[in-house]
Amino acid sequence: MKNKLITLIVVFLFSLSAKAGLWEKMTTMGATTVKPSAEYLIETAGWNIRVYEWIPADNPNARCMFAAGSQKGGVACYSIND
Repeated sequence: MKNKLITLIVVFLFSLSAKAGLWEKMTTMGATTVKPSAEYLIETAGWNIRVYEWIPADNPNARCMFAAGSQKGGVACYSIND
């Protein structure tokens, strides 16, 4: 009986995560996926910092970057003068 209860709890938790993934797919259906122009890791003490850079579709004279880690992340954009 204990094994059945554990199995039921595990299946329930997996179904919650599957619904979240399904909701994300439904809400972004038809959205264009853009690959970043650069991806890299920044070596830091104790944190996994990933950086993604891209050129905004509506402003080719700007560059944006997103830094993500185990704590907080954020976006910054800057102008490029050609």
